[in-house]
Amino acid sequence: MKKCKLIYNPHSGNKTFKFDLDICFSIFQQAGYEVHVFRTIQNGDIRQHILNMNTDYDFVVVSGGDGTINIVVNALIERGLDIPLGVIPSGTANDFAAFLDLKTGSVEEACQLIVHEKPKKIDIGLVNGQCFINVCAGGLFTNVSQNVDKDLKTALGSLSYYLKGIEQLANFRKIPFRITTEEKSIEENLYLFLVLNSAGTGGFNHIAPSASITDGMFDFVGIKAKPVIELPILFLKIFNGEFVKDSGVVYLKQKSFKIECLDKHFYETTIDGEKGPDMPLDISVLPKRLSIFGRF
Repeated sequence: MKKCKLIYNPHSGNKTFKFDLDICFSIFQQAGYEVHVFRTIQNGDIRQHILNMNTDYDFVVVSGGDGTINIVVNALIERGLDIPLGVIPSGTANDFAAFLDLKTGSVEEACQLIVHEKPKKIDIGLVNGQCFINVCAGGLFTNVSQNVDKDLKTALGSLSYYLKGIEQLANFRKIPFRITTEEKSIEENLYLFLVLNSAGTGGFNHIAPSASITDGMFDFVGIKAKPVIELPILFLKIFNGEFVKDSGVVYLKQKSFKIECLDKHFYETTIDGEKGPDMPLDISVLPKRLSIFGRF
C-alpha cells in the first residue's frame, strides 16, 4: 500500500489545523495512501523523527509556516533523502507557500494538489551549512519574527510583524557590509539585505519579481542607508514591481554570495524567519535538490 507521512505543528498560526486533520485523512486515504502522522511537541523533535523514520514514503506533507518547513527540509537533506514534499500553509508567515500559489487555510486545495499533481524539482539555499527554502536575511527588521510574542502572533497574524517592526524605527542606523560574488566585490552601507530564493518575504511577494526557484540563482536585495523619510516612497515600489530598480537598492543575481559585516558589533541573521548563523555568511545554491508539490 502507498504511504505518506503527515507532520504538523499544532502551534502554527491560529492553531486551527487540528480541526482539519480529517480533511487530510479523507483525501489521502481516498487516493489510496496510508497516512502516518507526527505531531511536534518540542524543539528538535521533527528533525529527530525524520532522521529515524522509515524511508519508504511516497511523499511527506508538512503543515506549518516557513520555519516548520525549513526544519523538515533541513532534516531531509541531512539524511540525504529525496522524498517529495507537500506543503499545507498554516503558519503566521507562509511566504514560501504563497510563492507555490498555495493559499493559507486552504487545506483541501493543498491536499488535492498533492495527490493529483506531480512534484517538481526546485533549488534550495545553503548558508554556513544550513539549508533555507525562501530567504536568508540580515540587518534591521530581520529578527522581528523571533521577537513577536506567540499570543500576539495568534491574535494578529502577519499584522503583529508590522507592529513589531515599527518599534525598530528608532534604532535605524547604517550597517557596513561587503558582498562578494564570483564576478565582483562591493562595499555598501545598508539597513538590511535579503538573499531570496523566491520573489518575496514578510508578506511582500513582489520584492524580486524575476526570482525563480528553478533557475539555480539567488536574488540579493539590499536597502541602502538613506534618510528614513525617503523609505516610504521606496517601499511603495514593492507593489508595482519597481523596487529592485530603485537607486536606493542594491540588486544582484548570482548563484553564490559571501556576505561580511564590517561592523564587529553586528552578527545577527535569519533564515526563513528563524535565527540564522553568525556572520560572515557563505551562501550557495543547491540546484534542483528538493522535489515539491506546487504551482510555479
